[in-house]
Amino acid sequence: MYDDSTLAAVGEQLERVADRDFYAEKFADAGVDPTAVDSWADFRSLPFTTAGELEADFEAAPPSGSLYDGAAMVTFSPMGEQLRPVFDTADDLEAQAAANADVLERAGVEPGDRVVNTFGYELFGTGYVLHRALERLGAEVFPLGPGDSEQAAATIEAYDVDAVVGNPSFALKIGAEGGSVDTFVGAGEPFTSIPGRREAVKDALDASTAVDYFGTRHIMPVAAETAAEDGLRVVDDYAVVEVVDPDTGEVLDAGKRGEVVVTHLRKAGVPLVRYRTGDLAELAVRDGTVVLPDGVIGRTDERLKVKGVKVYPESIETVLAGFEGLTGEYRVEVSQPETTDRLVVICEGEADADELRAALGDRLIVTPDAVELVADLDEPGVVDERY
Repeated sequence: MYDDSTLAAVGEQLERVADRDFYAEKFADAGVDPTAVDSWADFRSLPFTTAGELEADFEAAPPSGSLYDGAAMVTFSPMGEQLRPVFDTADDLEAQAAANADVLERAGVEPGDRVVNTFGYELFGTGYVLHRALERLGAEVFPLGPGDSEQAAATIEAYDVDAVVGNPSFALKIGAEGGSVDTFVGAGEPFTSIPGRREAVKDALDASTAVDYFGTRHIMPVAAETAAEDGLRVVDDYAVVEVVDPDTGEVLDAGKRGEVVVTHLRKAGVPLVRYRTGDLAELAVRDGTVVLPDGVIGRTDERLKVKGVKVYPESIETVLAGFEGLTGEYRVEVSQPETTDRLVVICEGEADADELRAALGDRLIVTPDAVELVADLDEPGVVDERY
């Protein structure tokens, strides 16, 4: 799926991280030589990096962990039950600014545009990363952050702002206060994976374009849509994305749903090699470009096997969010009354049961045997009665 130039960039990054204590030990334990990777098969022999391993590294060498080697900016990101530092060198910040500027331009933001940035600047630093990218692109940036939707709407109208970047849920609030822009770039929460959410945001902001962006604080960007609104394209000059079976680690073919695994191509501070994000998606290849066609549709933390199909209950949440009458609370019940699994999804609120069942079938790949709607759901969660 990736070309030789991407493989060469992977090799250069592996050479840069090979002598870091964290990776040197991992690669030695796995019996692999990262500097000898000259094929994608070799790359896939490298061990995964997990959040648990990074947490253990922070605990063993507090507070910075062994991957710390100086930084120009220190921000934080949730990891387990703690906030852990994210280190960006000056070169990292420049590379992120360049990659994100390209992404934002492809999304429809133009040099000279006025852009309201509603991502947070404090502690997590996402606002700073995208602010630098917008400056590099040549936009005028209003660093408002996520605090006050009424103020954001007033600023947008007073200064004839062209675009907003931020969380889709906050964009809806801005629109409700009368803010309108031509372009919206949404990230930080499920967006286009929720049926109808793109259209709702466009209507609220009276926008002609609303595109999805996927990244984590450790890896920004991973993938993003263009103004054509046709799926998140992996930013393959900044990161490599794989989708693997969460249980076996096997790399899955295009069209198969599994866990998103990401590798930095250019990063000095907390470089990640084959990092298991826990996010659920599938890959496709369009015109030689690797795409996440449905965005991120859930998490892989909790999964069931029903009728031979892996079911990820958390992906149900993005379906329910597309139905106005539902609260988002649900319970999954799996049983085996005879020899065949039976899947029942119970949802709190009101909706057309047939439409909801069909939507759940599309997202889960296995259609529920029944969908029940209740006014009050006492015990949300997952109940597996088969064992």
